[in-house]
Amino acid sequence: MPIHTAVPIRVFDQETYHQIDRRVTGIAFEIHNEFGRYLEERLYQRELTSRCRDTGMIVEPEVKITASFADFSKDYFTDHLVENGVILETKAASAFTQTHQGQLLNYLFLCGLHHGTLLNFRTERVQHQFVSTRLTTARRRQFDLDVTHWEPLSSSCRQLQDILSQLLTEWGAFLDPVLYRDACTHFLGGETRVCKDVAVHSQGKPIGTQKMHMLTEDIAFSITASTHRPETVFEHQHRFLEHTPLRALQWINLNHHSIDFKTITKSCDTK
Repeated sequence: MPIHTAVPIRVFDQETYHQIDRRVTGIAFEIHNEFGRYLEERLYQRELTSRCRDTGMIVEPEVKITASFADFSKDYFTDHLVENGVILETKAASAFTQTHQGQLLNYLFLCGLHHGTLLNFRTERVQHQFVSTRLTTARRRQFDLDVTHWEPLSSSCRQLQDILSQLLTEWGAFLDPVLYRDACTHFLGGETRVCKDVAVHSQGKPIGTQKMHMLTEDIAFSITASTHRPETVFEHQHRFLEHTPLRALQWINLNHHSIDFKTITKSCDTK
């Protein structure tokens, strides 16, 4: 199976999800009222698991989700899986960020679920946020590849395009871009072969090196998931390219259902 969970997953309707969420959130408020907001994250997680189980709920901490393709696999771990169908992520942070929301969405997509909960214990009162999606696995597999601005400058460039196309067909779109990047790196020869230090210069003088994912000695690649003004990402990658000895940067942007393949060179028009 391309995506496997350590325990069977149940898909709840919205009403059932909210019933479970209300129970868990009530327990979270009790813990916060008793311990305050300065415990370590892992201690809140343990106490929440213990108290939910005491009420009779089924709670599995650190549930492993594995995305695989051929001989590649990558593991993710949810903080809690409640009643086999509610993913609950607990944080101890100053505030929720898009990274937290994106992490939970990634878990929902991997498990084929539609609703999840973020709880933050570090704030003055427990911060609670619903994260929901209507996307199904079948819908995530509906995407368009735009190669209008893509130049396969080497056999490795063509291989990258082919690998990513296969991964999207197998897993669907919308997942963590690092997952696709790590899988591509694996099939292109592994980190030792692909990840290299690239010199960065300013006004002709070296200022250091930066780790890049390389297709050839002078062509790098990047995979992003920019959905808001991706042209800005293009512009900034072009600026970076100008300060390296690289000939080109092959950029793939996972913009929801549109998968954009673009070749960035130093002669590219960024306007």
